[in-house]
Amino acid sequence: MSQPNLRLHALAIALAIAMPSSLAHAQAHHAQATQPQAQQTEPQKADEHIVVTHAQMQSASTVIIDPKQPRQPLPAQDAADFLKTIPGFNVIRKGGVSGDPTFRSMAASRLTIMSDNGLVLGGCNSRMDPPTAYITPHNYDVITVIKGPQSVLYLPSQATVLFERESYRLSTATFKGQLGATVASHQRRDLELDMTAGNEQGYARLTANSAEGDDYKDGDNNAINSDYQRWSYNTELAWTPTDDTSLIFTWGQSDAEAAYADRAMDGVKFDRTSKGIKLRHDNLTEVVKRIELSFNDTYVDHVMDNYSLRSFTPSMMMPNPSAMNPDRDTQTYRLSTDLAWRQDLALTLGLDQSENKHTNRMSMNQPQMPYQTKPRMSDGRFKQQGWFAEASYQPQANLRILAGLRSDRWQAWDDRALLKKTMQMQIDNPSYQAERDEDLTSAFTRIEYQQQGHTWYAGLGQAERFPDYWELIGQARGSESSASAFFIDSERTQQLDMGWLYRGSALDAEIALFYGTIDNYILLEQQQMMGPETVRNIDATVWGGEASVSYKVTPQWRLHASIASSRGSNDTDGLALAQQAPLELRLSSDYQWQDWSFGTLWRLVDAQTRIAPKQGTIVGLDSTATAGFGTLAINASKTFAQQWRFSVGIDNLLNKTYQEHLSRQAATIPGYTATERVNEPGRIAWLRLDYQF
Repeated sequence: MSQPNLRLHALAIALAIAMPSSLAHAQAHHAQATQPQAQQTEPQKADEHIVVTHAQMQSASTVIIDPKQPRQPLPAQDAADFLKTIPGFNVIRKGGVSGDPTFRSMAASRLTIMSDNGLVLGGCNSRMDPPTAYITPHNYDVITVIKGPQSVLYLPSQATVLFERESYRLSTATFKGQLGATVASHQRRDLELDMTAGNEQGYARLTANSAEGDDYKDGDNNAINSDYQRWSYNTELAWTPTDDTSLIFTWGQSDAEAAYADRAMDGVKFDRTSKGIKLRHDNLTEVVKRIELSFNDTYVDHVMDNYSLRSFTPSMMMPNPSAMNPDRDTQTYRLSTDLAWRQDLALTLGLDQSENKHTNRMSMNQPQMPYQTKPRMSDGRFKQQGWFAEASYQPQANLRILAGLRSDRWQAWDDRALLKKTMQMQIDNPSYQAERDEDLTSAFTRIEYQQQGHTWYAGLGQAERFPDYWELIGQARGSESSASAFFIDSERTQQLDMGWLYRGSALDAEIALFYGTIDNYILLEQQQMMGPETVRNIDATVWGGEASVSYKVTPQWRLHASIASSRGSNDTDGLALAQQAPLELRLSSDYQWQDWSFGTLWRLVDAQTRIAPKQGTIVGLDSTATAGFGTLAINASKTFAQQWRFSVGIDNLLNKTYQEHLSRQAATIPGYTATERVNEPGRIAWLRLDYQF
């Protein structure tokens, strides 16, 4: 029997042992959600640590975060820059916003990004608009990160990130809300609103955001092409006739424009329209604790061009003003139920489905042949149908066994008649009108043991991932054996996650480690300077983890430290796995004095010399080694009148010039200084004001 089959056989045995128990709804956040919420929610009070510099795991493999608290470093107004404040996450910078997030050096569809149970996908063929570009963190109540393949409630991936708005029933007539405003260097201006009005029969909620910023400057005072503007709003109409029943309708829109330092075009339109409905009923019977049904539809209309946000400069590749207008329509359906036969048994069963269609239109001479007059042409369609079962068994008060099984059926259709290999050359598509169908299986089992303030856990998981649009269709990439990459194999990750958490009166500590093998890892390789990359399957090994400690020196003074490392090897080629983030250490402290809080954050990043030039993923390729760097940030905040909070800080206090290893290579743009990679911002001073009513 082959080694992969041995591993799968061992996993199946472990699941067979654990499945007679049942599985909890994804950790502490979901366990809390199963309780009826009959009481009016109170306005959130300021945390003990006002400006957040440190994120902790709430339970095994799970981090839960309040996105409404101010954070340092001050994140831009998209989800990627917010996630990078969590150990293990990095962001691939392209400009001021819309970077691609990575976790443990995994990116794109290796991360499942969900917004209120809806799958979020971008439209740009070259990842100008990753899913996080359409998510404004302050518009949500809680962000949950599930590390590793340690849940089957969502699509299989190396990590799952859930952006969620909480639902509740008001007990009396209520009008409440929050306002936030941020000003910072480089003309950054942000405004946020979260407002709810209603009574015990229902409520209406509005969350809205606007943000803008000019080009930032690096530590050498060089301007980076990075200005942006964006706005978004989301409305909720909820009917809550009883403590156990809620029906919620949602509608949201957003738009933006953003300049980019890594390419010959900018994003001049990021138009998103989303709508959804969620029905939930709790305590149907003694056994059926909750049933939930949801539907989400998200339409993304994206435009990129080379003339709106920069001075048009003719080039050999684009001699005329040019524009591209891709779009994507994504629907997500989900049905789940929580069952509990006894106090120590729980089971979540469910079905989900997603469908998306991608079209494109473009003009290489916008003045003469506007793209708006051209028909949209479909280039790819995807459909996924899945079922899942996740169970938890707690035979003792300090012992819990969890397991889950998931099956997904994937279908994809290639609608491209021609493959545009360069601006001047296109060829017939050998996979035109081809269809591929595949059944994939994911599973995990985990044991958790608690003793006093200690929690130990170990889990074995398998995630089978279907190739995404950008790997199969985007940029007209080919495989080693075909001009089309449409039939590249699916990935299979088998990973061991283990760790330890400690919560004490003065000391909190945690360690999360992982070791995994990835069969048919989807690798991109640049083989021709002017053509698209070749998509290959390789075998890879990945390992690393995160560790953190928080110590209360005095009741007012607390110290924090965290370290994150991820490494990988390309076992097929005998090389380092490309696009690996370097070792990172964060040291921070905060001090509470009456209504004031003071904090510091020192970030130290190691050099990265383990590279594989011209290899990588759809979000970037390795080029050269990078040097290490360190940055220092400081902050202070004050609460007054129990409703107001004032925060101020300086990021990159010493005005260092530096580049993140995973950031994109800088493009040559007239009026800007070209560098190997896109430089990070220099010193940034910021001020934030929050008001609750």
